[in-house]
Amino acid sequence: MTLLLLAAGVAAAVAVAGGSGTPARSGDAVVLKFYDAAGEGAELTGEAVKKVMHGSGGGDSDALVDPATLQVVTEWPLYSGGTPGRWRFDVPGRAVAFAVNWPTSRGYSTVIVDNGGTGFTGRGTVVFNHQAALDAKRRLDAALAVRPGYRRSADFERAYATAAAELDRARAASTDAGRGGHGQRALDAVHTATDLMLAEYGPASAAARGAETWTGLTVADVATRVPWPGLARWLTGSHGWVRIVFEPARDGGDPEHYRAAVRAARAAGLKVLGQPVDSAFARGHSRAAYLARVRAYVDAYPEIEAWEVANEANGCWVDGGCQGGRAVAADDRIANKIADAAAYVRATRPRAQVVVTLYWQLGTDAARWSVFTWARENLPAAVRADIDVVALSVYAEDAPLGLAFDQVMTALHAEFPGLRIALGELGYWSEDTTRAYWAFDPGDPAAARRALAAHYYAAALGYEWSVGGGFWWYFVEEVPGDAGLQTAIRDVAGRLGTL
Repeated sequence: MTLLLLAAGVAAAVAVAGGSGTPARSGDAVVLKFYDAAGEGAELTGEAVKKVMHGSGGGDSDALVDPATLQVVTEWPLYSGGTPGRWRFDVPGRAVAFAVNWPTSRGYSTVIVDNGGTGFTGRGTVVFNHQAALDAKRRLDAALAVRPGYRRSADFERAYATAAAELDRARAASTDAGRGGHGQRALDAVHTATDLMLAEYGPASAAARGAETWTGLTVADVATRVPWPGLARWLTGSHGWVRIVFEPARDGGDPEHYRAAVRAARAAGLKVLGQPVDSAFARGHSRAAYLARVRAYVDAYPEIEAWEVANEANGCWVDGGCQGGRAVAADDRIANKIADAAAYVRATRPRAQVVVTLYWQLGTDAARWSVFTWARENLPAAVRADIDVVALSVYAEDAPLGLAFDQVMTALHAEFPGLRIALGELGYWSEDTTRAYWAFDPGDPAAARRALAAHYYAAALGYEWSVGGGFWWYFVEEVPGDAGLQTAIRDVAGRLGTL
């Protein structure tokens, strides 16, 4: 997809949200107290809290979600009331977790506060930073328990010890300010420890399993003079994939436009994931035209190993109705296009893998477009039967994932238990978008980009039901001239033993 859409999506979220939600007042309100990490902690004003949540130009991201499935129950529930300057939300008659974009020393994350796993069921006052750290530490311990083969590094042990010590100090604190300050520092350390565990465990566990893995890169402009096939093979090794985006604006509907590129990729030893319709162009195709395009490309390239029949399917721009656009007709909705395209690939190319990519977002846009809500409502069992891989497109600067990575990957597996999971598209703060949320390094986007690639490519491998992925979107534009970014990707392949 083009990242211009992401920036527009953030602006649309702000416009739809109207600054904060205004739910009906039930009387069962949870009051949230937010603190910074300085000293014993200083309580943030309501205005300061929103400024932190919004990052550098983002919108409201608060949501109430099901603690188990992560489906959105209430979008933008925060409102001001009672004690001036404090945000609160009403419990909607069922247990809910609170999710929001919030920073740690590792960058912004979707932080999910689920009150010990049970969710919030009634009124109360919560020190956000402390409870967020407690819940994140509990999830980290659960993740360690299902990874008995993880060999903990010295860096991990230091971060874990810091998290435990800060939580002990928070428990011993006599004031909410103390609990908040120590809680935020504990959250920082838990995030660091979680990231280390995921990145260290992922390649090692995949190599030990001898699992099928995908280390992928994306090429959208095959007319480039960059010798990408050889570079892609060098970076990814024997498990390398290239995702070729067949863009209507470039090919004029002629599959032959990509003949040389497909041949070059396969000659270099790469497998190919073909994408007939990028999310930026999906809305412009009727249901019939969408299927016709998929058929034309699938028929033209029987050698392609996998087909992405929908890209970022839950993005609000795909069916319209956001960013000032008009929604498509009911028959032309992407859910119907997926059903048609997946069935066609399954029937005509039974050995090819069928991939559907979702766009990571939880509270960025309206509930109906959030990953888990949209999937449950739009991908029925009959359609899922024709899908092999569900992939997640992640742009951290638009919709952070961060600390929620393991939680989200596990929830995707629970939602699609018979399918494999992958990272389907990845990128960070390129020139054509405005950064809303930072990751890894707030002052050096190039360093952050390298850290993000190294982490996400590795972390995605740590699940027996995941194929990995990555498929860096700006491969041709960013990777050839960035030795550090090359190293980040190649090192993961090296740890897999595929070079």
